[in-house]
Amino acid sequence: MPTIQLQRKLHVPADLAAGVLGDILQAIAKRQGPWRGFALHVGLGDLRLPDVGYVAIPIDLTAKNAQEKDAFEIQFSAEQRPSAFPKFTGKLLLEPGTLGESSLHLHGSYDLPMQVFGLLIDKALMPHVATKSLENFIDEMATACQARVDQREADYAQYHYYTNLHQ
Repeated sequence: MPTIQLQRKLHVPADLAAGVLGDILQAIAKRQGPWRGFALHVGLGDLRLPDVGYVAIPIDLTAKNAQEKDAFEIQFSAEQRPSAFPKFTGKLLLEPGTLGESSLHLHGSYDLPMQVFGLLIDKALMPHVATKSLENFIDEMATACQARVDQREADYAQYHYYTNLHQ
């Protein structure tokens, strides 16, 4: 069972990013809004093919608050034919950083399908494809959190400016 530990820096505070991350995870789990068709993906180059596109695997995701502050326990598998793809179980955690910054951590492990054959595929035929899809996942979560917090801050500033202007 391979393990994964990834981290991405965010330029927003952990408490703001945690609220947004929880909303995003719930939207993925419930297939709502722009997250309806969310899928893990890897570039064709990661599969040792000409790098002219990507492969996307829609997932079934469950997420719940973890015991730690600003943390979520997550689990996901392929939406279709889950026994043919790795299943991930882990945690997304936001840690405060320097002023106005935080770090998003992804810790966990994934079960490879088809026992020995799955290990052979992961190590020899398509090395680190599952890891690359998880790197892409944390990149998307980090980018989405950053964008959503930035948008909320911009909306607040616009509202505050507008109300002060008209008083």
